[in-house]
Amino acid sequence: MRHILRFGGCGLALCVFAGTASGVIHTLSDRNSLVQIDDASQAGMFDWFVDGTDHMFQQWFWFRVGMSPEVSIDTLALTGTFIGDTNPFDDPASDTLSLRYSAPGFDIQPTWVLRGTTPGSARSDVTESITITNHENFDLSISFFQYSDFDLNGTSGGDTAVIPGLLHNTALQSEAGFTLSETVVAPVPSHYEVANFPSILTRLNDGLPDTLTDFAGPVFGDCTWAFQWDFVIPAGQSVVISKDKAITPAPGALALLGIGMLTLARRRR
Repeated sequence: MRHILRFGGCGLALCVFAGTASGVIHTLSDRNSLVQIDDASQAGMFDWFVDGTDHMFQQWFWFRVGMSPEVSIDTLALTGTFIGDTNPFDDPASDTLSLRYSAPGFDIQPTWVLRGTTPGSARSDVTESITITNHENFDLSISFFQYSDFDLNGTSGGDTAVIPGLLHNTALQSEAGFTLSETVVAPVPSHYEVANFPSILTRLNDGLPDTLTDFAGPVFGDCTWAFQWDFVIPAGQSVVISKDKAITPAPGALALLGIGMLTLARRRR
């Protein structure tokens, strides 16, 4: 039922940039890890298996131009696909994927690189970069969103999530012996939000221009979170968002709760 809610109710706004979709499920694998990405729906990155446990339900991207409603990038025309292997001698399997989505005047190119580790370690890493290029001869005002719903340990509930610190560029989530961390290397997000499902996803698909609330958490249960970047890209220029996410054995939800409470205390001062 959750899949129906997420991927079936995308709203009329999606028609604005609708393009040709390939509908391919791409599989990346490296040592103890496997990732699957749907290039033609909001499912996006929907599997991240580490030592046989799937910790991922949905991570995908939305954008808006100016103050138009945000839409998911799969509504654009998919004009380029590359899949390859960055370590063919050590682990001969596809572990990197680049997609290019194009609209009149600009394109968005996300790239993923999967790094597994020793089987049984419960550790895995995915680096991501998103390049947005303005092909026009005038500035492009664009907002870009990343939405994340991790189901750590294969379950949708029982998680703790927080976006701590002064920069709010790292999301932390924990449940049942696992911790997920995602750090935005650059640039620092303009806005961020932690919330229970389906609050953020509903607003991203409501046909209205939305801004994340800057609520850092902590949130408990079926946790989701998102980052937002607001750019003005000069004519003929590009911006690059660089991120890294890792699954590791957990310090536990109590540790994340402590970080979240410290963040809240600092905010209140």
